[in-house]
Order: sequence, then structure tokens, then C-alpha cells
Amino acid sequence: MTSSGLYRFLLFPLVLASAGAGLAGAAEVARLGDLEMHSVAVPTTELTPEAAKDYNVTPTPGRGLLTVTLIKKGRNGKAESVPGQVYAGGFTQNNQLFTIPIREVRQADGVYYLGEYRVNAPDTIRFLVNANVLGKPMKSEFSQAFSVH
Repeated sequence: MTSSGLYRFLLFPLVLASAGAGLAGAAEVARLGDLEMHSVAVPTTELTPEAAKDYNVTPTPGRGLLTVTLIKKGRNGKAESVPGQVYAGGFTQNNQLFTIPIREVRQADGVYYLGEYRVNAPDTIRFLVNANVLGKPMKSEFSQAFSVH
């Protein structure tokens, strides 16, 4: 996978259907040696029609999409996605814990992990993402505020 193809996929959910939407998805990068775990959370209603089709997601109010990409950087600086096991969940601002079912998506340019979850906006969700990448545990935590449009 080329670096440009990888970053196109990572940033694709952030391409908003409307430039005036004013919402940037929450993103987090966890690093461990030559491994990276990129996690991005966005409301499904903010996906472009192309992204929704590529992800097989129906944009629906009250639904969000978590994308996780596991990356290994080579000595030549080339980044490639690698398979692993990904587990995710979150806490609402009322401290309600929920799990996010993750599905693996394999495409010609790499492997990705997607999960859909419910959002009762307005709310701030604290995401917890754990992965086993090439036998190494990785962990990420980040928050995303969701507002009513």
C-alpha cells in the first residue's frame, strides 16, 4: 500500500458532505515502535456518499462510524496496513459503557477495521480502542463531541 493510498483512506471519512458542516472527526494516533494505530470517529451523516458506499454504511442520524487502521512503518519510510485484532467501546458523558462491534474490511490497498455505534446527541463519547498488532498490544483513548444539527 502506498502512503498516499493509506492516508486517503484514513482521511476519507473526514471529507464532509458539506464544507460548512463545521465538524471535524476525532482522530487519535497511538505509536509503539514501528507500529501505529490510527482511530477516527465521525457521525455517519457527515460521510460523503462515496465514503458511505465504500464503507457499506447507511448515513443515519444517531449513528457514528469508528475507523481503525493498523500500520507498520518500514525502514524505507513506507507505511503499510497490517492485520490484527481490534476491540472498541466507549463511555457516554453519563458514564454509560457500550461496546462497538468491529468488522474487518480487506481491500486491494490494505486491511481496515470499522465499527458503528449509537449517538444520542448532544453527547461527548470517550472512545477506548485496543488492538493486538503483530503480537503487540496497543491502546488508544480519545473523545468526540457530537452535536444536534
